[in-house]
Amino acid sequence: MFWSAGEDGIIRQYDLRVPDQKAYGSPNVLINLTAAGPHQQLVECKGVDVNHLQPHLMAVACGDPYVRVFDRRKLATSRPGGRPSQPLLQLTCPHLPLLLKAGINRRAHTTHVSFSNRGDKLVTSYHGDHAYIFDVTGAAEGAPIALCGQQQQQRSRSGSRSPRFPINDQQVRSGNIGLPSGDQITQITAADKTLDQGAADLAAICNLPETAEASKVSGNNALFEQRYSAAVADFTAAIAAAPCAAGLYAQRALAYLNRGWEGDAAYALRDCDMALDLVGQQPGAAAAAAEQQARLRQVHALKQLGQCQCAAAALDTYNRIYPQAVDNTEITGLQKQLEKQIEQRQTYKMKLRLQRQQMRERQLQQWQQRQQQQRSAAAARERYGLPQQQDPAMAAEQ
Repeated sequence: MFWSAGEDGIIRQYDLRVPDQKAYGSPNVLINLTAAGPHQQLVECKGVDVNHLQPHLMAVACGDPYVRVFDRRKLATSRPGGRPSQPLLQLTCPHLPLLLKAGINRRAHTTHVSFSNRGDKLVTSYHGDHAYIFDVTGAAEGAPIALCGQQQQQRSRSGSRSPRFPINDQQVRSGNIGLPSGDQITQITAADKTLDQGAADLAAICNLPETAEASKVSGNNALFEQRYSAAVADFTAAIAAAPCAAGLYAQRALAYLNRGWEGDAAYALRDCDMALDLVGQQPGAAAAAAEQQARLRQVHALKQLGQCQCAAAALDTYNRIYPQAVDNTEITGLQKQLEKQIEQRQTYKMKLRLQRQQMRERQLQQWQQRQQQQRSAAAARERYGLPQQQDPAMAAEQ
């Protein structure tokens, strides 16, 4: 028995003991994704793998941002044209759905999927993104682990940062971006300069374990030297040694934001949320400094993800909690950028609605013209006693 995945959205199951399985209409369709996308769109199948330890689990790499895991015990073979198959799990990296929701066109899709030898991890590669590891035993807990490609590691070693998201000229003209430029990202560090004193007091107030303190110092040095990948690794090691230190999560969020790889903004947002959750359990000056850092970096993370309205709301909360920062030049500039991007996006949406309305009006006008031509032709045929004929296009519309 073996399986095949096709870009027609169909996974077929072949049994060598069953004859006559070559025809398209053969009843060997196991998974049907021909109408599984938004608005019942076709979802192409790029690859398939079966869990070796739990062979009833089948993972499918699809032509959209999702990896779908099916339970073969709940499936039955059928002929093409049936109802779409319902997956047991639908997995993706956190930033892609946010970008799609924000209207930022990303053509990232899965290209390959494979279960680990123990069957508890699922590795998938993406076109235009990283490779990711999903924990299928706890798929609803946390974000996937990103396996960084060799090309982006070389960029990190050379000191140059790749563009955070590919942006085409049409998006620039329409304003449908919501992402900072390479120069604007430096404002994150500049805006955080007002918080340096609170961050410096963090170690004095919070007694971190020795290993966590060493990793934190190494991470801060890596941030200063703009070695952002090393900073992420150092702060990750520090968090492993001191998982309840809110300031470490805020610092790793800063490293993610400055590194700017695909998906880093989502990981930075996760770290900011974790820091804010921990701050509520750790009263004191150090916790207050970590909270202020986390709230500001949360705004930048949302901005990079294209969630401009959420970023503006988070910035309003920041200004309400820290009114002394309202007159800060960097904060004022950030607020103006968000307001401009929100206005541009609203203008773009209005233009898009207007274009759709004009298209519907043109289609209605064309249909009315064809209908008038049909009536005129019918009247002429009746006048000359000719047999009536119906326009194929009109018959299809009826």
